[in-house]
Amino acid sequence: MSARTFRYLIVFALGYVCAGNTVAQSPAAHARFAIEFPGFDGPLPYYLTVPEAASPTSSPCTTFSYHQNLNRLANAGAGVEQPSALQWEICAKGDSVLITPTVYYGNYDHQNPPAPLDKLRSQTLATHSGKLNDTVTFPEMEQAGLEPLTLHIVTAQSDIPYHPLTRSDAPSIQIEYAPVDRTIGNLSLHNQSNKAVDAFRIGTSDETRSGSVTQVLKGGLSAVIAPNSSYVLSLGVPHSGKTVDGTFIEDPQPQYVTLQAVLFADGSYEGDERDAAEMAAAEFGARVQHLRIEHLADPILADDGLDDESKIEHIRTAIQQLSANPDSETVAQFHAQYPAISEGALTSAESKLRPAMKNELESMDHLIQENEPILQQNRSHITLAKWWTAMTESH
Repeated sequence: MSARTFRYLIVFALGYVCAGNTVAQSPAAHARFAIEFPGFDGPLPYYLTVPEAASPTSSPCTTFSYHQNLNRLANAGAGVEQPSALQWEICAKGDSVLITPTVYYGNYDHQNPPAPLDKLRSQTLATHSGKLNDTVTFPEMEQAGLEPLTLHIVTAQSDIPYHPLTRSDAPSIQIEYAPVDRTIGNLSLHNQSNKAVDAFRIGTSDETRSGSVTQVLKGGLSAVIAPNSSYVLSLGVPHSGKTVDGTFIEDPQPQYVTLQAVLFADGSYEGDERDAAEMAAAEFGARVQHLRIEHLADPILADDGLDDESKIEHIRTAIQQLSANPDSETVAQFHAQYPAISEGALTSAESKLRPAMKNELESMDHLIQENEPILQQNRSHITLAKWWTAMTESH
């Protein structure tokens, strides 16, 4: 018997509308189609929902990329180059689904998909189409050095939708789950208190094991959930299984989705104290580091002797030199910030401070690098100060 595995069947998929600019989107609730891919790391299939058209003239598509477990030809000839990644473009058009594979060659950066694909040499293969319940094959994949793959077009909604029991360990927050399609459901959190929620933690479980944990922190938002307001979180449908005598048996889906803890803006909490302390450490560490970054950036932004490019470079250099290690004063401030949480729980959670501070440094450095082209393209109507303020407030 193999060890149990647990995973959310969410892979880096990007939805967009072909008639306009590329934008991220969730699968529409009224979607009709999903594509069933063969399992990537076992017998479990993977489903990708195909978005519906926003208007009669648009052609909605989704792209799906992966690099692991490519079924490369074992007996490929010497002249057949082995691809390093495969991308599918899947579009709904009337009652049909159009599917186009593209193979990529070269050194694929597994740590930062899927953007590096644009830098690789590629070959787009023939488009094939099908209707609901059709099987679609791609014989051209063999010419590209891959075993031909067979996909199935199925309904977006499962015949047996995932609908777990829900439980809130935080009395002030009610939760409800509504299935959307084969891949996701919406979990609604209703804050019935007069306090803002800065963070919460969701877990899935059944009677025998714990599953995945999802944590949402405030970040640059004024609050995750304002008083007497609601928050909707999309959750992937979990799957797991085991092999018995050579036959794979999928486990029953987790029975519970549980709101384990919430952390309020005033430092109080509801639910599990350890979870609350760990969220407090993550929230506090990120906030402290963010304030440090703003403090070092202010004099650089005000320096009239530097041009914009030099200011940005000086800020990035200063960020890279900041320490991610919390000193004794930071630890003391952390304890003082959350008087409702016991000293023991806060001490246990101190190990979460450094990863949060380190992540804030790295994410801010990446944010600057990612948004600098926007500043360059909009110099006529945006100043460096406004760009910096908009960027940091959204983080």
